[in-house]
Amino acid sequence: MGFLWALLALVLHVVPGAVRPVHAQGTRKDDIVFNSRGIPLAGATVRVCAMPASGQPCTPLALIYSDAALTQALANPTTTDGLGNYFFYAAPGKYEIEISGPAITTKQIPNVILPNDPASPNFSAVSAFSLTLSGNLTVNGNTTVVGNLASGTLNLSNQSTPPGSASSGTVNMYTKAADKRLYYKDDTGTEVGPLGAGAQTTAVNTFTANQNMDSGLHIKGPDPYSDLARYGGYFNNAPSTTTASCTNSSTSVTLASALDFQDASKFPGTNIGNGIVIYGCGAASGLTTPPAYSVVPFGITGGSTTYNYKVVAEDLQGGLTAASANGTTTTGAATLGINAVTLTAASWNNTLNGEQVYTCSGNCNLSVNAPINIAGFTNAHFNGNYTIIATNGTNQFTVFSPAPNGYLVTSESASATVSVLACNILSMNTSGVIPNTIQSGGETVMRWWVYRNGTLSFVVQGNDSYYEDCGTNMSASFIPSYVPSSPGSAVNKYLATTIVSGGGTTSIVVANAAGATASGQTALHDNSQNLLACMTASRNGTPCYIPLAANPPFEAATVFTSANSGSAHLLMPSLNLDQP
Repeated sequence: MGFLWALLALVLHVVPGAVRPVHAQGTRKDDIVFNSRGIPLAGATVRVCAMPASGQPCTPLALIYSDAALTQALANPTTTDGLGNYFFYAAPGKYEIEISGPAITTKQIPNVILPNDPASPNFSAVSAFSLTLSGNLTVNGNTTVVGNLASGTLNLSNQSTPPGSASSGTVNMYTKAADKRLYYKDDTGTEVGPLGAGAQTTAVNTFTANQNMDSGLHIKGPDPYSDLARYGGYFNNAPSTTTASCTNSSTSVTLASALDFQDASKFPGTNIGNGIVIYGCGAASGLTTPPAYSVVPFGITGGSTTYNYKVVAEDLQGGLTAASANGTTTTGAATLGINAVTLTAASWNNTLNGEQVYTCSGNCNLSVNAPINIAGFTNAHFNGNYTIIATNGTNQFTVFSPAPNGYLVTSESASATVSVLACNILSMNTSGVIPNTIQSGGETVMRWWVYRNGTLSFVVQGNDSYYEDCGTNMSASFIPSYVPSSPGSAVNKYLATTIVSGGGTTSIVVANAAGATASGQTALHDNSQNLLACMTASRNGTPCYIPLAANPPFEAATVFTSANSGSAHLLMPSLNLDQP
């Protein structure tokens, strides 16, 4: 019952003076008018005005009646009879009575009170500290209660159709004819109920029958798992994007479009809103500019094509260093990738159990240790995949081809082809231990972005200072837009955070302050920080669960550490990640 009255206090507010009148009986007024000698005066004029009244004759005139039901109007002013008597009925209230006539001085009597009939009281206004009734109170219209409303029983008429939304700051409480259960609607029109017996949100519930779930089930955890959806997870395989403006050291962010971002208030229990990543709104990277690559052609030698390489280091939060100086070769192959050289002859000898020597139609220009493929000879043992072990002059090379019992055919003259992969070997080993020498302030190199001849071409993982560029370019669709297409100056980190408040508007507050002031920056949905929160909650326990086929976007690097995910487990379907 206490719960019922707590709800009712939100709906019913009784304020002094707010009770509307019901149609009531009138009150009778009788009196006698005397002249100056004390003799009853016939024909005197009696004028009845409503309070507050003014003027002489007084105004405004009140409604007066000849019957208690207030149905037979009486002329106002009225007159006294032959014995000086007059009477009238009027609604309970305050009046001014004005007496005038021949040989008398006009008299105005203000604040004449006509009280209610105690047997059937009616009120046009009540102003009191308390009201005690032994019977029923019927209210037509709205009632507001300030304080507590206490009673043994509250009777509500069952509603066949639920009411609409409550007025701002209130709720409408009602029972339904269909099930005779108690419900309420708030000022957004959201229905809650039925209330009372049944499953409760703040108590342990025991179910002894099968339960049907007609919508999703998302568990905060820890048992049997922690669901990413409870930790502000966002699920959409094609989320919209917008731009944002940020201010250094501030958590306030202005979006160009509100999109469908939800803040922490939409995720009770964890209070972690949707994740967001904003390019360029983080601090500057602590990485220093990397050294230039050493560039050495491999596969094809003796070339005359120039290749220039610059490299940019990226930290774990998308911060980029300035581009390195050029690493250059002027003896590269004309074309990187597979090159073909024409062969004219092949011969086998039994040196070291078997070597084959091939003759090129011109200069071979092949590197020792280069893997090759040979095709076109009639004798199959001259074809196949080999590694060059030596070059003999300019037009011959040797491969190892063991054959303990020899071959019946030891030589062949034919037009055949050797295919070799022409590459440039990039290395920073001559500059010391890489990447340690450019890491400072706790920063870590996540990857290297490499520009070939001024164009962004490929990426190398952070701990690898060696790369063989054989001409393959990375698809632009896999390159984040914050990475410049041509080498240039340093780029600030992105701000990967969650939304605290303002979801659904263009003015949001995020959990982490910006490290720079910037405008027009790309802003994307992201789940990296939400996943880390889920992993932290489930570490040393049950898994963090990503709903099947939910397509959560990851647009910032998710960095797992022993502090946020030690001994944690991840339960998930296959994911498409745009960042490591």
